Amino acid sequence: MASASMNHYEKQLYSVFKTFDVDNEEALDRSAVLQLCDTLQLEDRGAALVDTLFERQSDRVTFAQFRNGLLSVLGSDSVPRPGLSTSAECGSVPLCKTTSPHHSDDDSSGREVAPKFVFGSKKYGRRSRPQRVASEDSPRHRVASESRLDSARARQRMRCKRSASAMESRDDSTVDSYTADLDHDRRVDRDRALALCRSFGMRDIDHCLVNRIFETSSTEEITVGEFFDLLNSSLTTSIAASLDGVSVDDSSKFKIDVVSSDAVVDAWERAGVERPRRLLIELGFTAAGLRPHELERALDDELRALTTPADNSPDARALLLLASHALARLRLDTAWRMLDVARAERDKLRDDLAEANRRARMLAQDVDENHARIEAELKSSLRQVEVRHAEAARAAAAEAAAERERAAVARLALEEEAARRAESEARLRTETSSLQERIDDLQERVRAVEARAQQAEREQARLQEEARAAEERGAQLARSERVAMAELDARLLELRADNQRLRDRNDELCAALEASARAAAARAHAAPSWREEVAMQALPLDSHLANKLEVSDLSLSPNEKKPLDPNEVIQRLRQVLDTIGRLPSQIRDGCPMCNSVEETISNLQKVVRELGEEIIVPESQSRGVTRADVGLQTDSDINTESVDALKKELSDIKQQHEIDKQNLTSVIKELELSLEQMKLEYDKCEEYWTCKLEDERELFADEQRAGDERLADLVAKIADYERQFAPDAAHPPHPPHHPHHPAHHPLPTIDETHSLELQFSDLEDEFAKYKTEKEAEIANKAKEIDQLKGKVEELERRQGDVAPHAPCACGGAGGAGPAGAARWREAGALRARAARAERAAQRLHARLAAADLLVKDLYIENCRLAHLPRLPRLP
Repeated sequence: MASASMNHYEKQLYSVFKTFDVDNEEALDRSAVLQLCDTLQLEDRGAALVDTLFERQSDRVTFAQFRNGLLSVLGSDSVPRPGLSTSAECGSVPLCKTTSPHHSDDDSSGREVAPKFVFGSKKYGRRSRPQRVASEDSPRHRVASESRLDSARARQRMRCKRSASAMESRDDSTVDSYTADLDHDRRVDRDRALALCRSFGMRDIDHCLVNRIFETSSTEEITVGEFFDLLNSSLTTSIAASLDGVSVDDSSKFKIDVVSSDAVVDAWERAGVERPRRLLIELGFTAAGLRPHELERALDDELRALTTPADNSPDARALLLLASHALARLRLDTAWRMLDVARAERDKLRDDLAEANRRARMLAQDVDENHARIEAELKSSLRQVEVRHAEAARAAAAEAAAERERAAVARLALEEEAARRAESEARLRTETSSLQERIDDLQERVRAVEARAQQAEREQARLQEEARAAEERGAQLARSERVAMAELDARLLELRADNQRLRDRNDELCAALEASARAAAARAHAAPSWREEVAMQALPLDSHLANKLEVSDLSLSPNEKKPLDPNEVIQRLRQVLDTIGRLPSQIRDGCPMCNSVEETISNLQKVVRELGEEIIVPESQSRGVTRADVGLQTDSDINTESVDALKKELSDIKQQHEIDKQNLTSVIKELELSLEQMKLEYDKCEEYWTCKLEDERELFADEQRAGDERLADLVAKIADYERQFAPDAAHPPHPPHHPHHPAHHPLPTIDETHSLELQFSDLEDEFAKYKTEKEAEIANKAKEIDQLKGKVEELERRQGDVAPHAPCACGGAGGAGPAGAARWREAGALRARAARAERAAQRLHARLAAADLLVKDLYIENCRLAHLPRLPRLP
C-alpha cells in the first residue's frame, strides 16, 4: 500500500494493522481482526465491527476494508450521551491513542522470552512469559463499589474515542478530493482553518482550540501544514489534562478549610446560642466564608479576656463556651464526613487495583501471543532470506566462472607483453653506444658548475649580511623580552599590594571580632553564643595565618626605582619560592587549599625555569649563527642548506617565544582570576558572618526582652496581690490625696469570702496550667539536651578516630581539611546550644519554684484572711 496518500493517523493505524499480518499478505483473518480490535480497545464496538466486516462470507479483510468499517462503526456512535455533554469545554478535545498501556513484569521475571517490540515512541511486550489467564472460565464482573471516579475515567476514554472518530470519520472519496485540492504551503486564518477542519469531517473541533493555536503564533495566518501539526500536539496534550482532571478535582475537595457563615450560624442556633449572627459579627467575621480555626482562636481570645468576673460575665462566658463547643462539633462532623469519603475511595481504589491487575495479566497474555506471531513472521522472513541467499550463491558461482575466463585472457596478454619487453631489451643494448656521446655533454656541464660556484661565493657574502640582520633581530627580541619582564614585575607588585590590603582588611576584621567578643564577655548576665565562641577560637588561627603570610611576603618593593635585570628577577623569584617551599610540612599536609597553593607555586617555579632557559637561548642562538657563518665561508656546496636551516631555526625561535609569551599571559590571567575569586569568597564570608552575628544579637535581645516583660508582668501581679491581701493595720492611714489611699487603690475591695475563694480557685487553675506548660517545655528542653549531648559524643568519637593534625595555614583543620573544620564548628555549635538549653532549663526551674512559693504564700494569706472577723461595709 502506498503510504504517500495516507495521513498521520492512517499511517499509525496501518502500522498497527501490519503487526498482526504475520504472513505478509496485506489481509487479516477473523481471529487477527478480533485481536486487533482488542489492541485498539474497541470493547463492545469491536464485535460489531467484526460482524460487519465478515458478513459477506469473506475469509480475509484488507486494510482499506478495515479502515472503512472502523470509521462507519465509530461514526454510528458519535452522538454523545446526556451524561457526557460536559466535555465540550474550551480546549479539552482529546485525541484517542491506540497504543496499549505499560505493565509490570516483576511477577514473572524467571522465564525469558523474545524482547520487546517498539511501536512509535512506545515499547510493548514482556521480558518473561506470565501464566495463562483463563478469561473464558472467569468472565468479567463489574464490582459493586464502582465510584464516580471510575465512571468519570470511562467517560474520558469515550471522549477520546469519539474525538478520534471525529478526526477519522470521513469517507475515502471526500479525503481523495480534499487531498487533491489541499496545499500544505497555503496560508489560512482562524475562520478558514475552522472551515477546513469541518470540511474534512472534524465537526467536533471546538473553535476555542483553534483560537488557542493561533494565539501561540506570532502572525494572524499560518500554513496548513503548521496548523495541523499544532492541532495534533494540542489534542495530544489535552488527553493527559482531561484524563487527570477528574482525580485532581476529586482530590481538591478534601483540601477546603473554609465553611460558610450560614452553616456556623445554623450550628449555633441548634446549640442554643442567642443571636448567633450578631455574635459572629461582633467577633469580626462578616464575610460569607470563614476559617473555623480562626473563629476558634477569636473565641479563645474572648474567653481569655474575661479574667475578672463582672455582673454579666458568667452569661457571656457560658455563651462563648457554648459557641466554641458547637463550632468544635461542626468541625468534627465535617472531619467524619471526609473520613467516610476517604474510606469509600480507599475501597474503590482497592477494587480498581484488582481489576487493573486482572487487565494487566490479560494484556500480558495478549502481548505474549503477539510475540508468538512476531516470531512466526521472523521465521517466514528468515526462510525468504535463505532463498535469496541461495540465489545470490548461484549468481556468485556464475560470476567466479566468468572471472576465471577473464584471467585466462589476461594471462595470454601478459605473455605477449613479455615478448615485447625482450625486443625492447635488445633495442636498449643498441642504445648503449649512444651514451658515450653524452660524456661530452657532461664535460660542458662541469664548466657550468664552476661558473655556479663563483655565483655561490657571491651568494655567501649576501647570506653573511642576512646573518648579521638576524643577529640584530635577536637582540631586539631580547629587549622586547626584558620589557615584558618589566611589565610582569609591575603586575606582580600590584598583586602584592592587593594581597597586603587584603591582609590589612583581615586584621581589621579580626580586631573587630575581638572587640565584639570582649564586649559580649562584659555582659555578666548573658552567656556568649556559640558563634562568638567560634569567632574567639578562630582568632589565633587568623593571626597565625597572617604571620605566615608576612614571613612569606616577597621582597620586591614597589618603591624601587632602578631597572631590574631579568636574571636578578628570576634569582629573587627562585629565592622566594624556595622560602615558601621550606614552610613546615605539618602546616600544609592534607588541606585542599594548601595543595592548590603548592600547585600554583610549582607552576611559578616552572615558569621561572622556562624564563631562565629563555634568556640563555639567545646566546646559544647567536653562537650557532656565528658557527653557521664560518661554515658558509668554508664550504660553498652547502650554502643553500645552511640558509634554510637558519631560517627554520629563526622561525622556531619566534614560535617558541610566542608560546612562552602565551604561557606567561595565561599564568597571569589565572593569578588574577584566583585573586578575584579569593576577594569574592572573602567578601561573602564577611557578609555571612556579619549577618549571622546580627541575627544572633537580635534573637538574644528579643528573648531577653520577652523574659523581662514576663518578669515585669509577674512582679506587677504579685504587687497587686500583696496590696490586695495586705491588712489595713500593717500600714498607717494616708491622707485622701496620697496615692496609697483606698480611693486610689487599683484593685476593688474584697467584700465577701465566696468571691475570694473564686478568685483563688481561678488563680490556682491558671498556675496549674502555667506549671503544666512549663513542665512540658522543661521536658522538651531536657530531651533536646540529651539529643545534643548524644550528637556531641558522636562527633567527639568521630573526631577521636581522626588523627590530630596541626592547624593549616589556609584556615583548614590540617589533614581533615574543610570537613574537619566543619565538624569542629558543628561540635562547638552543639556545645553552645546544649549550654543555652541547660541555662534555660535552670531558669525555668527557678521560675517554677518562685511561682510555687508565691502560690503557697497566697494560699496561707487567703486562709488567714478567711478567719479574720468580717469588716463592716463602707457607706
